[in-house]
Formats: sequence, C-alpha cells, structure tokens
Amino acid sequence: MDGYVDANASGLRWLSRLRWWALAGTLGAIALAWRLDWRFVNVPAVAAGVVVMALVNLALVARAKRAREVGWRELGLHAAVDLVFLSWLLVWTGGLRNPVSVAFSFHVVLGALLNGRRGAISATALSLACIALLWFLDERQLLPQPALVNVPRTLILLALGLLVVGLGYLALVVAERHVAERREAERSVTLLLDSLAALKVGLDLVGKDGTSQLANETARDLQRHPQAQEAARALETNEEGGPASRRFAVPVRDTGDHRERIFDLVALPQSRAIGARALLYVDRTDELLVEQRHVMLERLATLGRALQGVAHELNTPLTTMQTLAKDLRAALTGAALDERLRHDVNESLQLLVEESQRCRTLTQSLLSSANDGRRPGAAAQRAVDVVRRAVRLVGAAEVDEVALDASLDAAIPADPDRVLQVVMNLVQNALRATADFKADGRGPRVVVTARRAHGALLIQIADRGPGLPAEVRARLFEPFVTTRPMGEGTGLGLYTSQLIARELGGSLTLDDAPGGGTLATLTLPAPELPDRPLASKRPDGRSAQGEG
Repeated sequence: MDGYVDANASGLRWLSRLRWWALAGTLGAIALAWRLDWRFVNVPAVAAGVVVMALVNLALVARAKRAREVGWRELGLHAAVDLVFLSWLLVWTGGLRNPVSVAFSFHVVLGALLNGRRGAISATALSLACIALLWFLDERQLLPQPALVNVPRTLILLALGLLVVGLGYLALVVAERHVAERREAERSVTLLLDSLAALKVGLDLVGKDGTSQLANETARDLQRHPQAQEAARALETNEEGGPASRRFAVPVRDTGDHRERIFDLVALPQSRAIGARALLYVDRTDELLVEQRHVMLERLATLGRALQGVAHELNTPLTTMQTLAKDLRAALTGAALDERLRHDVNESLQLLVEESQRCRTLTQSLLSSANDGRRPGAAAQRAVDVVRRAVRLVGAAEVDEVALDASLDAAIPADPDRVLQVVMNLVQNALRATADFKADGRGPRVVVTARRAHGALLIQIADRGPGLPAEVRARLFEPFVTTRPMGEGTGLGLYTSQLIARELGGSLTLDDAPGGGTLATLTLPAPELPDRPLASKRPDGRSAQGEG
C-alpha cells in the first residue's frame, strides 16, 4: 500500500534524528572541554567516535528512507550501537565517575519506546553490561585516561541539565503517544459502532460485575424490551465455554410491513484481554423473510404447475357443458312451458353458459404464457351489471344478505370477467366474516357500492363483521395467508385478487369500516361513458344492446 510505514520503520527514523542531536551535543561538549582545558577528556578519541557514529547514522538515514517495514531485531541493533557509543565516550572521559553516565537511563526508556517490553529488557541488560565493563576497567585502572577525581561543577551542571531535558523530552514523547493511541482507539471504537449500526447489529460489552462497559444505540434500544432481557438472563445461566445464542422477537410500533422483528442474541466467551463478555444482537428478520419467500415461491411454482395440468383437463368438460346448455336452451324454445318457468330456466341456462365460458377463459389464461390480463374482444359492461351478477353467483341463499347500490352507470374498462372474479371473492369473504350475524334482524350483512372518484371507479364491499385480525393485518395479500381454520381456506383469494387488480391497472385495499367491520375497495381506471349503449345482460340471457 502506497504511503504505508510500519511502527518499527517510524521508530528507525526517529532514532536517526535523536542521534544527530546527540552528536551535536557531543561536539559542543568537545569544544567546552578544549576551552576549559579538561585533562580527563581525550578530545581526539571522542572526536573519532563522533565521526564514526556520523557515518553510521548516514547509513541509517539512507536505510530509513527506503524502508517500509523494519524488524524489531534491526531496531534493537541500532539501539545497542548507541549504548556502545556512550560507553566509548565514557572510556575516554573519566569512566563511571563522569556524571554524564546517567545517560544510560535514557537508553532504557528509549529501548522501551522503540520495542516495548522486549526493548526495555534488552536495553536494561546491555546497559548493566556496559556499566559493569566500565567499573571493571576503573577498578583495574585499565582506563586509557587518568581517573576523574575532582568533578568540575560545570560538568555536574551539564549532566543535571542533560538529565532533566532528556527525561522531559522522553516524558513528552510518552504523553503524545498515549494521546495518539487513545484517539486511535476512540476512532476504532467509533468505526466499529458505526459499522455495527449499519449492519443493524447491537453490541454490549459486559464486565465481570455484570455492568455494561460499552453499548451502541441498537443494543440500548433492544435492552428496554422484556424479551431481550429474558434472553440475556437465559444466556447468563449457560455454562458452556463456547458462544451461545438465544432467539427472541420484539414488537415494532411503526407502520412497516411487519409487526415484529426477530433477533439472535449471541454471547461470546469472556475475553481475557479486555476482561469483558461481548453480547451481539443480530437482526435476522430480513434473512428469515428471504427464506420464507423462497419457500413461498417454490410452493407457488408447484401450485402453478398443478393448476396448468388441471386447466388442461378441465377444458374438454367445460366445452361439453357449454354446448349441452346451449342445446338445452334451444330445445326449450318450442316446449310448452309456463312463461315464468320458461324465464327462470332460460336465465339459469344463460348463467350456466356464461360461467362455463368464464371458466374456459380462466383455464386458457393459465395455459397461456403470454396472457396480458385481458380477454380479447371482451365488451365493456356497466359496473352495476357486473356487481349484480357477482352477488347473484354467490348463491341464492345469500342474496338477501347483500345490499346493492344499483344507481351507478359507470363502464368497467377492463376485462369484466376478471373484475367479476375479484368482486365475487370479496363478497364471499364478507359473507363468511359475518356468518355469525345471519338473520339477526339488523339488515344486510354486506353492502356493495360503486362510485366514481378522481377519474377512477371504486367498487366497495363493506361488512359488519369482527374486522381485520391484528396478527395478519400486514400480511393479508401474501399467498397462503388466511384467517380461516386449517383446511377451510387456501390463502390465495386475496393474493390472486390483488394480482388481477394490478394487472387491470388498479388496486385493492382492505381497511376498517366506519362503525366496525371491514371495507374492501377495488379501484379501477374509469373512462368516460361511450356514446353507444354498453352491453347489459337481460334476465333471459340475451343482450339488451341496441334494443329500442
């Protein structure tokens, strides 16, 4: 990575800068010793050491400019060279009696700053070795210079100044590093919390005493729910050493598609490094929804294949039924029957013909892969005729339970048969929802109305039943969702009705009805009425179009 330099390489560059300051101070000390005529200082030997260290440092500078990564051994080697140089200076300036020998303490701190614990131990050991060597040379009188007996006050002041300034500088370096590391830690924690928030994951670090040491907003919000508290208590009693998890659900109060969200609470083992246990709150709602959708799509695909087979098999008997109904109607034309009976029979036969044709249209649409939701050649019909026909098809026993607003003279622009299918399903649902109120003397259980509003046709079915169950309100239009007992419903009625409404360019909604019950609203585009009369079915089954 461009611009990347590891910590050891940065330490190498810092060490090279310190050497230049140390060599400059040594040159100043040489000049002072020559000025004050200090006999215990061998100026040529000290100057030679400075020249050698300057050359070594030039090589270090060149290495530091090229280096992107430096091993700790290389860094420790250069720190050891500095200790050897200090020992060389002391050998030619009076040995351990020289107060400048306190500089060994700087190298111990320097080793710790460069290589941490390993560097501190190494620098301490090497410093003690150098001190022992200097003491041995002094005791055996092997130092090349005369022993330093009377230490000049100026040298003592210089040594004290060196000690104070050196320790002050190193203390400043330590403080700055501490501040930088704390800021970096804060940035890392902020980045971690922001990342977890983006992933909708809650984090709570719990200490040994059970108190929270660090928690993001997601975790704090969830911990207010009793379900999350119960899951956390269950994990506290877990005695297994590895990670443990517990799933729980919390209700939501927004107006989204779901009334609860599913979370996994994962407890990680306690970390010795931080002395805390991490609790992760992972939102599994979307993942579970995807899994459910996959299952649902597979079920729909299986159902679709089965329906195509059924549709193929139904085409022949439906054609037969339609043909026989037409033949029977023709045979009754010349039969001697009561006029009222003839009218009722003709109406029933016409209804049989129309419904068998509608069934054939539905089966053909199931078999066709290019069906666009419209029946080719289907004539537009009045909304009141389609609605009246849907109510009649529900069943004669239920007709008196449905009130119909027959005042609307609006055209249904889409395929009337498909609109009829939706209205029939909605009326049947309304009648089932109000089955307990049958013949209670309060009038019709279901009211069907149709009206225009804002360029659209609204067909509304209102019942006075118990209303929409809260547990399925948000999922009413999902496939296989039903409020009826097991075995009494497929859960596909509303799903199919909504698909048909969308294919026809409209919409289908379910809401609470004023005063109780449910209000279903089918909205369709409503063009202006054409000049010519719309197709309308007479009770005898013949078209009333064009009659004068």
